[in-house]
Amino acid sequence: MHTMLVSTAFALLLASGSCNAQTVLKAEPMMMNRGAVVLVDDGTCPKGQLKQISTVLATGVVTAPYGAVTKKCIQAASTKQ
Repeated sequence: MHTMLVSTAFALLLASGSCNAQTVLKAEPMMMNRGAVVLVDDGTCPKGQLKQISTVLATGVVTAPYGAVTKKCIQAASTKQ
């Protein structure tokens, strides 16, 4: 009985961690918290790619109070299985 309970709990743990979908925004956010990463599909990257916007985990300055922002195009994850 104990082994079955542990096996079931482990299977549920694995199943809950396998769904890591991230929402894709249609426009860049106006403000982001430090350390945040968002994906944007606003048409500025080539077909099949998304813009990844992230903020550096650093103390902000007057010109960028929420940290330095980096933007790059990344390959969009395929949803076909």
